Amino acid sequence: MKLHYKFSNLLGTVYHKGNLLFTPDSNALITPVGNRATVIDLKNGRSETLSFESEFNIICSTLSSNGALLLVINETGRGYLYNVKCRTLIGIHRFGHDVNTVKFSPDAKSVAVCRGNRCEIYTCPNANRQFNLFTLKFVLRSFHDKTTCIDWTSDSRVVAVGSADMTTQVFSVPLLDKLHRFTLAGHGREIIGAFFEQDSLNIITICKNAKVNYWVVDMDLSSMKPMPYIYDEDENDDDDDDEEEMPTSANGHNDDGEDEQLDDIVEQQRAKLERKQKRLDERLQKNPTKDDMVVFKRMNKFNYKETFEGSDRGALLLCADYHKKTHMLVAGFSNGHFYLHEMPDFNLIHSLSIGDQKQMITSALFNPLGDWIALACQNLGQLIVWEWQSQTYVLKQQGHFNNMTQLAYSPDGMHIASGGDDGKIKLWNTSNGFCFVTFSEHSSTITGLEFASNGQFIISSSLDGTVRAYDLLRYRNFRTYTSPTPVQFSCVALDAAGEVVCAGGFDTFNIFVWSIKTGKLLDILSGHEGPISALTFGRNTTQTTLASCSWDKTLRTWSLFDSHGSRETFLLSTDALCCAFRPDGQQIAVSTVDAQILFFHPDTGQQTASIEGKHDLGYARKDTDKVTGKKLTFGRAYRSISYTLDGNYLLAGGRSKYISLYNIHEQILVKRFEITCNKSFDGLNEYLNRRKMTEFGSLALIDMGQDEDENGKNIRLPGVRKGDHSSRHFKPEILVTCVRFSPTGRAWSACTTEGLLIYSIDNTAMFDPIDLNETITPLSIRQTLYDKNDSYMALLMALKLNEKSLIIEIIENIDLSKVEHICQSLPLLYVELLLNFISEQIQHSRHFAFYLSWIYNILMNHTNNLKPNSTKILTTLCNLEKNLTLKQDSLGKIVENNIFTIDYLSTIAAIPTTDDMEITSISGTKRKSDHINDSISE
Repeated sequence: MKLHYKFSNLLGTVYHKGNLLFTPDSNALITPVGNRATVIDLKNGRSETLSFESEFNIICSTLSSNGALLLVINETGRGYLYNVKCRTLIGIHRFGHDVNTVKFSPDAKSVAVCRGNRCEIYTCPNANRQFNLFTLKFVLRSFHDKTTCIDWTSDSRVVAVGSADMTTQVFSVPLLDKLHRFTLAGHGREIIGAFFEQDSLNIITICKNAKVNYWVVDMDLSSMKPMPYIYDEDENDDDDDDEEEMPTSANGHNDDGEDEQLDDIVEQQRAKLERKQKRLDERLQKNPTKDDMVVFKRMNKFNYKETFEGSDRGALLLCADYHKKTHMLVAGFSNGHFYLHEMPDFNLIHSLSIGDQKQMITSALFNPLGDWIALACQNLGQLIVWEWQSQTYVLKQQGHFNNMTQLAYSPDGMHIASGGDDGKIKLWNTSNGFCFVTFSEHSSTITGLEFASNGQFIISSSLDGTVRAYDLLRYRNFRTYTSPTPVQFSCVALDAAGEVVCAGGFDTFNIFVWSIKTGKLLDILSGHEGPISALTFGRNTTQTTLASCSWDKTLRTWSLFDSHGSRETFLLSTDALCCAFRPDGQQIAVSTVDAQILFFHPDTGQQTASIEGKHDLGYARKDTDKVTGKKLTFGRAYRSISYTLDGNYLLAGGRSKYISLYNIHEQILVKRFEITCNKSFDGLNEYLNRRKMTEFGSLALIDMGQDEDENGKNIRLPGVRKGDHSSRHFKPEILVTCVRFSPTGRAWSACTTEGLLIYSIDNTAMFDPIDLNETITPLSIRQTLYDKNDSYMALLMALKLNEKSLIIEIIENIDLSKVEHICQSLPLLYVELLLNFISEQIQHSRHFAFYLSWIYNILMNHTNNLKPNSTKILTTLCNLEKNLTLKQDSLGKIVENNIFTIDYLSTIAAIPTTDDMEITSISGTKRKSDHINDSISE
């Protein structure tokens, strides 16, 4: 069995915080999800989580104009430069703390970073080799409060930066002869957005109290020239200083001591650059330039709240975006409303709300074409793509806005059901990563989920005292099971036949048994003296057995379908947390509170094996703990376990950032998966940081005074695991609440604080080595094939250009001996394209054997990759099978006729011809006449 499981996708969460990004072709949306980034392909309907992972939550990101480079910055100011097309992390750069926003210039040669009360301009990586990813070339530090937004002009020479000090400053990089720096005022709250017009210096500024100013300039942007450089001898004092390199480890991560040294070096470089700029400003004042400098004049002033009524007047504007080509302005408010206006006349186009509840819209973005608007809500984790012209949803996804608690795989492994503390049950498609149905009948935490063996319905239990059955064909709650007295159900189990459902009580210590069809309560099983922690059904060759474990230090088995109702009791040393049957029903595994996993035989009652998992859970401490992680191992245990399909391995997860995979026969740890390195969660540090300890206690106990809409910290109450929701801020602790193996055995999933993590053997990432641009033409493709003799690249270019006649020409001119090698090297994306083309071509082409060799080599080399994506290419496979069947029928008739003709000719060849018969008859007549003559003469 292969155990090379790798992180595949992140479900259950579609947005956390930060800004959204559209790709230049408008086909994909990049959304930040905690410390990761997810790419949602809106054209093909699938989502993919990028492979890199940040140390803290991502707060801002930007994408280059060609869509190749993605720069994301986390809460500590560490930036990650990622190549989206090659799916490769290029490097890590430390920008410093308090980064608010970042944006690439339109020419992708510079990047502007708003950090604290300053704006820094860096040069981007290019073809010329350089040691650092980004080189600081300009610092603007004339703001009195934090900087909030950035925008570039279309020629990448002028930058507008908005600030919380209610001003917007426009400055040129490099300095232009008619524009150095200009300050725009007139707002009463912090600036939310500043947007230039297309190929112009006219600018729109919008602030938090929903007021919009439109500024115009009577000077053309193209008329401005770079200002000649003025040499100053005082610069030699700074230029003679030796530049120090930043101490960065090979993987981009620094220790605390190195971080402090790095901050000192960066601040020295910034101070040196600021001194140069200060001297330049002084020289500009001594040597004034021409009098015709750029002057911004406010032409119009608008107010959103003039049309608001009632409580809406208190709503705050939280985000805005402007599409320069269509002159459309969208703004999102704290009450869930968003407005679409046409500028510069501020004509209202649409005024809509994204939901019935009041939801804070924290991010709004136009796609490059201007027909779609992406909206995100941080408080509910909701993501919407709306087409404003037809007023329809392109995408509407929402994750669990509380912790996820349970998951279950469908029998075919194509769907996952998840339940959370919010009382909702969501069904996710594992192939595209989208949620396609949500059930919200429960009013409290979901404690158990089970799929029926036929996949037609799902069973759930909740702390609200109900067990519900949901029809997956009509998507409705068709049955609700309750107890005679109110009971909080802690777990649920469904037998393999789908006839009986059992649920364990959290406060009554009984097990309730219902009939699925009638909904009648069949039996109440008593015997446990503590809350029921888990239920599971097991089936061997003779009978079906129910196993239950409890906090009363016992594991019990029940024979529900036996007339005697026999039961067995297994005594444990400590409280039991969960249990699971091996798929063949010959073994029971139970996890206890002392981090042990015990294995029993259900018939004999003997303990067959045990695994000690205390050290495999790892050591971790919370920020407010005063001791090291090794002294806090009490209470750390596996809260969920799952068998593999063959029963040889066991997956276990609990109150730890690690998930362990064990070999049951050898009783050893095979592999340990670290689910996250996100230090924005509590419980990840293994050692006590003495620098954060003062004489008054830990610095983590101090509330730094963030706003109510920002994440912060709080003092945890004793015994609280999921955060004090009555407090303003809390830091969630990393937990693994449920782990399950896929029925196919090729993947497994885990419910964590971060979301629903999927680990798979299959590589779902599709790499596209060809970038469609102006150089890919039919002429260049033919030159690649005939002149360069590169059949592989010519085929990829032809498939990318998607011209049928050209693809036929390229394929049919490839030597048959190269087919196997080309098929082995094809990326998965082009395998699907080629299969689709061959499935259509094989019906009409006369080169049937040639195309059959292509099909054979493709399927032999890519079967394992196509199997998990079978639903995506189901139409292609069905079309291929249909055309092959039709071809077989048509060729079969021809072959049968040919065989009949050949047999007929062969038979005819064996029969004497007419001439032979005449000769034979003549000779016979002669012999007969001779015989007659002899008789006569006698």
